[in-house]
Amino acid sequence: MEKRNDSDYPRTVLSRPHSPSGESPGITVAVAVAIIIALAAPLFFLGLGDRALSDPDEPYYAVPALEMLHTGSWQVPVFRGQPWFDKPILFYWMVLAAYKCFGVSEGAARLGSALAGLCGLLAVFQLGRRLGFTTRGALAASLMLATSLGYALAARAAITDMTLTLMVTAGMLATAGYLSHGGLGACLLAGAAFGLATLTKGPVGLLIPGVALCAYAVAVRRKELIRPAALAAGAVGCLLTAAPWYVYMALAHRGLLLDTFIGQGNLGRFLQPEHTTFHLYYLVVLAVGLLPWSGALPAALVRASMTITIAGAARAAERDRQRHLPPGPDQLLLVCWFGAVLLIFSIAASKLPTYVLPAFPPAALMIAAFWDRELAPGRHGPPARSAGAANGIGLIICLLSAAGVVYVTRTHGWDLVTSIGGAACAALLAGSILAAIATRSGSMKWFLIVQCGASAVAMILLLGVAMPRLEPYDSTRPLVRDLESRGLSGEVIATYKVADVSLDYYLGRSLSSAKRMKEVRDLVAQQPGRIWVVRTEDLDAIHSDTGVISEDVHRGPHRSAVRLSLATTAVPGAP
Repeated sequence: MEKRNDSDYPRTVLSRPHSPSGESPGITVAVAVAIIIALAAPLFFLGLGDRALSDPDEPYYAVPALEMLHTGSWQVPVFRGQPWFDKPILFYWMVLAAYKCFGVSEGAARLGSALAGLCGLLAVFQLGRRLGFTTRGALAASLMLATSLGYALAARAAITDMTLTLMVTAGMLATAGYLSHGGLGACLLAGAAFGLATLTKGPVGLLIPGVALCAYAVAVRRKELIRPAALAAGAVGCLLTAAPWYVYMALAHRGLLLDTFIGQGNLGRFLQPEHTTFHLYYLVVLAVGLLPWSGALPAALVRASMTITIAGAARAAERDRQRHLPPGPDQLLLVCWFGAVLLIFSIAASKLPTYVLPAFPPAALMIAAFWDRELAPGRHGPPARSAGAANGIGLIICLLSAAGVVYVTRTHGWDLVTSIGGAACAALLAGSILAAIATRSGSMKWFLIVQCGASAVAMILLLGVAMPRLEPYDSTRPLVRDLESRGLSGEVIATYKVADVSLDYYLGRSLSSAKRMKEVRDLVAQQPGRIWVVRTEDLDAIHSDTGVISEDVHRGPHRSAVRLSLATTAVPGAP
């Protein structure tokens, strides 16, 4: 087989940031992997279990896994004693496995996301090398991803989005291997990874790579992506990982599969909004979530989109076919991947910030390629205007984000959080300024050091110091611990207008729930003098209700506990 000469192909320097000869001799693959792990370990794992489970999302995974542990059921999630199908099984298995290995805790519930985040960084590093990046450029992509605010936050949360992102990234890595070297084994691995993505979050696990790879195949005429043998191998891999559990659900819990999961969980959320958003929502999410690197995203997208022309791709593919060599992938694959995620979730009616997390790996790779080229060793002259524009946009985003943090925290009266958040934003601003100076000097090394260092400091302040201060606002753990310390937790019987699943986790049982005062009176008549968990904003209305006698037991900023008895003049069942 003839050795492939990259200079024969009409790929520009944009698809390969710079030649390997410009690479720092001190950076080997082993050193790069060690650096990635050394940076990610404290960001993703340090104090992972210190913060309480955050309502509403984290308890919806921690509690069913806990019930699965207690009941010995592993085939289907169990919630409040009943089979439940809000999400597929894979992430529940991950939480359940952590419970079995390390005991039940908040840290165990989040361990799967943290490990998925770390594995995702390693997959991005390998994918960068597969795309022709130097080791330095691939390392930069992983470091940028690790220190992106949204990625680090998701790695420390017991939610499915990080696992989905890992599986999509692993599938794209296997696909890049197929495009580079051929072989149906790579297609089988890609299909298996996409199957695991489907086992994590449902059809979107196939929809994202399907749209991305179809767009890429059309854009650069890569017919091998739609060859019957490749598609068959990918389908086999997907069926091996995803089909057994879905077949079991179709046979054992057909109603849950069709009505709850497909009907409500997927089609319902796609067509009916659960959360109020605004136009260009995900552009704001990406700008803030990719801090401090998002300033370079526009230029990186433009440059990656120009890496190869359709005519050039056709000529390169024809030359490779004659030599029996598959052409390697290019950065346009990243553009299609990024665009598929943004398109799918922008069309969907329901929107949450973490939904677009699968777009973060391709964004980090494109941004790293941009800076690796701008700050390539041996480059003569100052960086291009696009580098200065990227730094300027980054500073503007940091300033706007800082203003937003100050406004929101002061509006809610979180004075201490305002101070900590302000310090974190100041660290990001300082890092951006120092990075701009490093850019002017043409030093990629110092650019990464100052920006990653400042970002790590900011994230430690935000994730490790500020967010635990918000625990009384997004979790019921402080309330339950106070009741436990006073020996009152066993007296809690119900909630009024409260749907916090974290109560199930911290009390170890589920509670009755009432949405109207008539229901409250009926339950109080049956069990008078017991404790109810209510919204703090409803306390005045409860105290003024003539049908019940209320006594404050715990008053928190978000949730409170009251002891309720039926007034002697009240008639049970009265409106």
